[in-house]
Amino acid sequence: MVKSIVYSLGLNVEIKCFQSGEDLLWEIEQKGNMDIILLDLEMGGINGVETARQLRKKDNRVILFFISYHDQYCKEIINVQPFGFIDKPVSEVKLESALKEAFKAMSQKEEIFEYTYKKVPYKILVSKIRYFESDKREVNLYSTDGVYSFYKKLDEVEAQLEQMNIKFLRISKSYLVNMNYVKEFRFEKVVMDDSKEFKIGPKYKDKVRKSYIELMRIS
Repeated sequence: MVKSIVYSLGLNVEIKCFQSGEDLLWEIEQKGNMDIILLDLEMGGINGVETARQLRKKDNRVILFFISYHDQYCKEIINVQPFGFIDKPVSEVKLESALKEAFKAMSQKEEIFEYTYKKVPYKILVSKIRYFESDKREVNLYSTDGVYSFYKKLDEVEAQLEQMNIKFLRISKSYLVNMNYVKEFRFEKVVMDDSKEFKIGPKYKDKVRKSYIELMRIS
């Protein structure tokens, strides 16, 4: 459900699943904090409340949801500052509503793409970027506000965007597009919201096709 929801929202999200509170805490200890956690109250080993209590010792920022039957709520849950509750059995409609609220809270500080041109640093909101175009040694950034250029490899730009919430898709050696601005997927090309059309490179067709199928599956 989570995978379908975040994909339908056009977000680039890494999803991880854990079988116990201990496994979750170990992962965070090894690899760092997470942004959103859906935590069941009933688990083998330490329960959800104790897991949350240990989480809060190191991270007051994480958005935390408890998944439980409505009659399981208790006073000690309030002490770990949950963002919300999701009742069992989990409804995809209610889960989507909860996740939208969480992403809205996260996006209060909008993501920024940074680049430098002729030794001058620039910043632009990622949400305004339609696509990137590789042009020899330069990259052209096409946004809702205009076109900007800087020196960088498109591979480096793609790697820079992988950590962003907004999903970008590499469709060819020369183009990296914001999924939110793709109006239409065709067999040989994609059509953007500004009517620009870009051919899909042969080595990228399989990836683009999979993205299209996934998009259709959840639409």
